[in-house]
Amino acid sequence: MQHLDIVFFAIVAVVLGWKLYSVLGRRTGNERRVDPFARPDPKDLASRRGGPRDDADAPVQIGTRRPTIVRPESDAPAEAPAANGQRDYSGRNGMSPRERRQIEADIARAPDDVRDGLAAIAKADPSFNPADFIGGAKIAFEMIVQAFAAGETKALQSLLARDLYESFAAAIADRQGKGWKQKTVVIGITQAQIIAATLSNKEARVTMKLVSEQTSVTEDAGGNVIEGDAAHVDSIIDIWTFARDTSSRDPNWQLVQTDQPS
Repeated sequence: MQHLDIVFFAIVAVVLGWKLYSVLGRRTGNERRVDPFARPDPKDLASRRGGPRDDADAPVQIGTRRPTIVRPESDAPAEAPAANGQRDYSGRNGMSPRERRQIEADIARAPDDVRDGLAAIAKADPSFNPADFIGGAKIAFEMIVQAFAAGETKALQSLLARDLYESFAAAIADRQGKGWKQKTVVIGITQAQIIAATLSNKEARVTMKLVSEQTSVTEDAGGNVIEGDAAHVDSIIDIWTFARDTSSRDPNWQLVQTDQPS
């Protein structure tokens, strides 16, 4: 009887192990890197349709995501966990259905030249969707701000055009050469609006106005604050232009220009 018990538990262990493997899978080394502008998989969208619907009367909240904390160069970026320990990126590109409807309404009210430019880009690249682009741009904004503050030049290479990357890398090298460390918290993005869109010789360009709430502190080698105040939240306006060759197989957009209104 004892031998039969051993055989029975061995069978149970094998069955449970197989089920865990089938659910969790395994890494193959061929996983795709994160593309903030990637369009959602239709299969994923279909699987979400059975989920709970958002409250149509709930207010639109763009900048309420928990703060993303950027540590200094010596540490890896970390983000404040949500209540369940996981960051919430529900919906397409982190957008709730209501927020998406608001973005689509804003696009419909955009000036004629902006809508004409977006239509031209969509004609050259049928996969282009302005609302999805805005969602991706917001994610890219946080990724770039994080990487710059943390001094992660490698992470910036795929997100920035070469000239802009060299400018960012030079600023990071100058800061590191002085022994300074930057700590930045992106509290949220309160506005993300397309203000220009053009298509010229297959090159699509989309310019966005991004208003974010941030705290930023720069410390010297001794840990003394030389710029900024961790207790003060700044509302920062950035004008960022993204570009992509619509004839290229590479679906990724790159940041090609940054400005701030005077």
